[in-house]
Amino acid sequence: MQNQIFEKINKTVIDGLKAKGLSWFKPWKAGQANAPFNLATDRFYNGFNIFILNFEMVDKGYEFNQWLTFKQVSAKGGKVVKGSKSTEVYFWQIGYLDNSTGKFVAPKLVNSINPNERMSDGKLRYLKTFSVKFYKVFNVAQCEGIEPKVMEVTTSDTTNEPNEVAESLSQSYIDKQGSLKLVHLEDSAYYSPNRDVVNMPKLDTFVDADSYYKVLFHELAHSTGHKDRLNRKTLLEVNKWGDTTYAKEELVAEISAMYIVGMLGLEPKDNESNSQAYIKGWCKYLEDKPKECVYAMQQATKVVDYINK
Repeated sequence: MQNQIFEKINKTVIDGLKAKGLSWFKPWKAGQANAPFNLATDRFYNGFNIFILNFEMVDKGYEFNQWLTFKQVSAKGGKVVKGSKSTEVYFWQIGYLDNSTGKFVAPKLVNSINPNERMSDGKLRYLKTFSVKFYKVFNVAQCEGIEPKVMEVTTSDTTNEPNEVAESLSQSYIDKQGSLKLVHLEDSAYYSPNRDVVNMPKLDTFVDADSYYKVLFHELAHSTGHKDRLNRKTLLEVNKWGDTTYAKEELVAEISAMYIVGMLGLEPKDNESNSQAYIKGWCKYLEDKPKECVYAMQQATKVVDYINK
């Protein structure tokens, strides 16, 4: 079951990259907060559901990225348009199997156990398990009697003047990290894990401010993998430029940056031209690695949450 889900998600990502390029990852329009959102719970979707729903929105041409289950539509007094096809979203649950009894720990007791407890034979008493549930959702455009929620987001100009919202988010994140420093000493963009330093070319060297922030958030995404932060193995275990681990880390950072850029309403001028190599490389890399695709999207969600906290 899990492998089938991985393969389905992976196919969605590759098909989206081939058909829509990187615009599929960021379908927001300037001035419109259009991240995937559940109209009944008033909560944004996370993990790879973001990308599944983004793809459906772009592919079907929906104006709003707002979704409900059949029951939620009915509870709101609406109805699903006859013949509408649903989209599946997935939710992962972590549980524990008690090896001493052979039974699963009740969800309400999970927080009270010691996952490192060992039995008399030295084996771990509790084995972590993963399960997945899926729900079928419909876009608000597929519903009658349901109005979309109008949401606002700060828009951006296309000058080389600093963007107040992007500056605030990036500086707030940096200030909270203690050792992390942002410098503008070299004409290249990179993050050094050993020195915990992000170097960026100066803002006025970019075609516009939005392109500067896109690169900045890419490098800041790398910095979240530091051992004192998210301790991400794809950052810490890179042996050389271009190896498999490096490719994974680049994918995590680029997806994270595109997601943040979308949330802020930024529209980098050089995004499409600079992204073609990524698209080609990602499609080749992900073709036969469905679990890696899911990993990258899950890690990117953690990155965005970490920078925004």
